[in-house]
Amino acid sequence: MISSMTGYGKAEATIRQKKVTIEVTAVNNRYLEVSLRLPKLLSEYENEVREAIGKLVSRGKLSMTIVIDDNSITPQMLKLNEDVAHLYHEMFRDLKKKFKLSGDITVSNFVGLPDMFTVTTAAAITRADVNKLIVGVKKAIGNLNQMRQKEGNALAKDMAHRVRLIEAALTDVEQFQTRTLERYRQRLTQLIEDILPEGQKLGDTEERKLRLDMEIALMADKSDVTEECVRLRSHCEAFIATIKAPGDTGKRLNFILQEMNREANTIGSKSIVYEISEKVIRIREEIEKLREQVQNIE
Repeated sequence: MISSMTGYGKAEATIRQKKVTIEVTAVNNRYLEVSLRLPKLLSEYENEVREAIGKLVSRGKLSMTIVIDDNSITPQMLKLNEDVAHLYHEMFRDLKKKFKLSGDITVSNFVGLPDMFTVTTAAAITRADVNKLIVGVKKAIGNLNQMRQKEGNALAKDMAHRVRLIEAALTDVEQFQTRTLERYRQRLTQLIEDILPEGQKLGDTEERKLRLDMEIALMADKSDVTEECVRLRSHCEAFIATIKAPGDTGKRLNFILQEMNREANTIGSKSIVYEISEKVIRIREEIEKLREQVQNIE
């Protein structure tokens, strides 16, 4: 069944006992385009995240955000060097005593002193942590695809209905086609008899009858849309079959619609009666609606 290219998915993972929230949205796009927002701690694993997404989605513009709820997980931390601070404190006490200085020793005395703090790097993300992240990413994409599939099912039903409308209009075209030549014969006969001398009829001579038959045959050849109707009906059947087929079908459906539109245009250009032209307009309208819907199919 077909799948829509729009949707939303969310999942959670746990890294270092901290909750990681993964959210992804998707809109229609001709190719797969992924936008990622990762915490700095996880930025080096962006390629692995993209690879996991690429295995589960083939088309669409995706935006994924990964957030670590607790900011205490940071790539770097400051640590007080207590031994150095103790040495500075002893030095301040000796200076006060030696030079008989007044005042207390406060924290401000230590600010800016060399080696008071050391920058430590948080423990590296382990492979187990990365695996948990990728599992969460796949779950979020799975939820996204579930929503896309649900919307795709709704689209499939509506598109199938529109194809049936096209087939119904096509049946009307075929019926009008069988009556068109007889109507044309009657109209042409009347036009010719209107210009003949009074008292004469078109059927009075074999030559006139032959000329009329030749004109009708010529018009029949020019206006015949039997082949176009057969091909258009075949395309309708292919469209329905493709909707039901597994896998990515958006590009194939778009190609079929191009062929359907080509046949409809040919039928319209050959039409010599209003009723057929009216049905062709209806067919074109439904094809255009189908084209808009197919743009949102993976």
